[in-house]
Amino acid sequence: MTDLASQAVTLDRAQSARSVLSLRDVSLNYGAGIAVLQNLSLRIERGEFVSVVGRSGSGKTTVLNLAAGFLTPDAGQVLIDGRRVTGPGPERAVVFQDDALYPWRSVADNVALPLKLAGVPASERHARAARLLEAVGLAGEGAKRIWQLSGGQRQRVGIARALAAQPEFLLMDEPLGALDAMTRELMHGLILRLWQDSHAGAMLITHSIEEALFLSTRIVVLAPGPGRIVHEESADWGRRFLSGNDPRALKSEPGFIAARERLVDAIYEREAA
Repeated sequence: MTDLASQAVTLDRAQSARSVLSLRDVSLNYGAGIAVLQNLSLRIERGEFVSVVGRSGSGKTTVLNLAAGFLTPDAGQVLIDGRRVTGPGPERAVVFQDDALYPWRSVADNVALPLKLAGVPASERHARAARLLEAVGLAGEGAKRIWQLSGGQRQRVGIARALAAQPEFLLMDEPLGALDAMTRELMHGLILRLWQDSHAGAMLITHSIEEALFLSTRIVVLAPGPGRIVHEESADWGRRFLSGNDPRALKSEPGFIAARERLVDAIYEREAA
C-alpha cells in the first residue's frame, strides 16, 4: 500500500471512529416543570440518515434543537465524539422549515455566508458556492436575489448553505413541509444524493411517515407526555434508490407498506391507549 493510500485509510478510520452525535438520557422541562422529554437517548453516526416522527407535542423539534445546541438539557448530555455540546458549532448545520435566507444577499452570497464567517478567502468561497449551487440544480442562478426563487429553489439554497462548511451532521426540521407534493418528491432524490456525497450524518424531523421511510436508514418514533422513544425501524429504500431503483416501485413493495403500517401503529396506538 502506498503512503498516500495508507494515509487515506487512516483518515477514513479516524473519521468513522470520531463522528458520532449522541443524546444520552436527556430530559427537558418547559415552564413550571412541564416535562417535554424524559430520559431520551439517541445516537447518530456519520453516514446514517435518521428520521424522527411522532404526533404533535412529542418533542421532535426539541430533540433537534438539543442536537443543534440551541437548547441545553435539564438532565443528561448531548455529545459529539465524546465532547459535551454547549452550543451551536460548525460540525452541525441546520436546515429549517422556513428557509431563513437573507433577502438582501444574492443566492451565491447566501450559500457562501458560513464560509465568509469562517474566514475563507473570497475566491475559494465563491468557487465552493458555485459548485454547491450546481449540485442542487441551481447552476447559473447565483446572482439572483432570494425573492426571485420559488419555494423549492429557496430550500435548495438553504440546503446548499448548510453543506457549505462541510458539516459532519446535517439537522433538518421539516425542510419540505411547505412544498407541493411534486416538488417534495423531487427534493427527496436531491437530499439523498447530497447526503450520500457529503458522507454526513443526517437527522430529519418530519410528519410524513412515507418520507421518513423513503429517506432514512433508521426511523425513530416519539410518543408525548413526556417525549420518549417508543419504536425504532431500520430501512434501506433510500440507499436502494441511490443504487438505481425506481422510487415508485420501492414505495409499492410489500415490505415498504408493512413498515409504514408498523410506524402508524407505533405513533397512534398510544393515543388510543
